[in-house]
Amino acid sequence: MPVFKSPQLQESLRAARELSAIDLIAQGLISVPLSARQQQAYDDAVRHAAEIDAKEREYYDQLPAQIAADNKRVTDELNAGRLYLANEHSDNAAATVHFASCFSVRHQVDRDIAHVFDRETEPGAPDGSWHAGPGVDYVAKWPNLMTLDEVEQLSAYRACQLCNPDTKERKKTATTKIKPSKLSSITIDRIGREYETTSGEYLGILESYTVSADIIVLHCAERDYRGVRDSLVVLLPK
Repeated sequence: MPVFKSPQLQESLRAARELSAIDLIAQGLISVPLSARQQQAYDDAVRHAAEIDAKEREYYDQLPAQIAADNKRVTDELNAGRLYLANEHSDNAAATVHFASCFSVRHQVDRDIAHVFDRETEPGAPDGSWHAGPGVDYVAKWPNLMTLDEVEQLSAYRACQLCNPDTKERKKTATTKIKPSKLSSITIDRIGREYETTSGEYLGILESYTVSADIIVLHCAERDYRGVRDSLVVLLPK
């Protein structure tokens, strides 16, 4: 025969399941004999929890003022013409450029939304008090706002497909920096390749080269280039 449980007992059992052992002890709902070391550990845990709670409440007390100041800072940047937002990626991929008004970056631009928290009411607390909610430790990163000129100075970027910002390119690829090589490294397989000097002067296609004790001469289509063995020259990509 099933045991009848009163509504009061059922509520007590439900509440007990939701509370940790420390909460139960602190509220006097259960009592267990503790050794001196266990009592010290319990006291330390309660003290630590109280410190965390105090810091959290202090944080939420000042949060509205911080959010208001952050929103003003964002507004000032927008008024200064920084209407684009460039998000860099942790994998070193090209930054994604959005209009600051893009829905996909709203959680960064609007600092109210940037702070993830719930408005909850606890027993004895005023309605609408700030309390930690799911994800409270996550705050969206600060928006990297830019002018269009600043965006175009980026070495690489890709435009957001959602807001379609008016950048010059849909996808800008970083220019590969070519490393100069020594004249002494040139071999016959380089004939037919294009060269230029380290200052950017175009030499043309390498037709042949001459090696002497101290000097190497490149005979290129545009002009010859002469230098010592350690002189540097740039092999252009195919």
